[in-house]
Amino acid sequence: MAHPPQQNVPDLDAPGPAHTVVYPGANKTRNYPIIVQIQAPQYTHITDIPIDCSGANCSISIAADGKSATVTITANTAMTSSRPFNVSVAADANAPLAGGQYSGSFTYDSDTTPLTVNITPGAPGNLQIATSNAPSNGGVRIQSVPPTSSGASAGLQPNDVITAIDGLPTPNIGTYYQVMNNYRVGATVPFTVQRGGQTITVQVTLEP
Repeated sequence: MAHPPQQNVPDLDAPGPAHTVVYPGANKTRNYPIIVQIQAPQYTHITDIPIDCSGANCSISIAADGKSATVTITANTAMTSSRPFNVSVAADANAPLAGGQYSGSFTYDSDTTPLTVNITPGAPGNLQIATSNAPSNGGVRIQSVPPTSSGASAGLQPNDVITAIDGLPTPNIGTYYQVMNNYRVGATVPFTVQRGGQTITVQVTLEP
């Protein structure tokens, strides 16, 4: 008998708070140690595994990026697994603007079942900068950067010329906005910038 599927499929805002996916107990007698391995769905990360370990010993390891986790459960005797198992996940800010349904995996003592979430659609991001076209479709020149904006925090400066966003060319203001409309508020996106004859990459978090 495989482990029962998750009880709920949460809707996650990106970025936004974590929600808990609940797996019911399998009511299956298992020998210890039990290894639980979790792979987060694409564009999400695991934030917590709030597990009830009364009567057993638990070791929980969540990867630094939250993309995977391992739980080791040990006890002196075989036990029937009747308790639910919870996994808290949050959506990444860089999730696609359109959102969608994404699945990872939940493996409990070699029984594997999907870990599925919905990511809600987002609003297109922008930057509080004044721009103009550089000559000859050479990019988008920054005229000014408000000191309290995310662009200023990222290091963008007046007279920088943005030539690409996330590897997509931005030869003029029209294409600049077309590319920006692919990314949601809160996403951190690499900007390719010409500054003083040098090409640099600046990680910019998009604003409303």
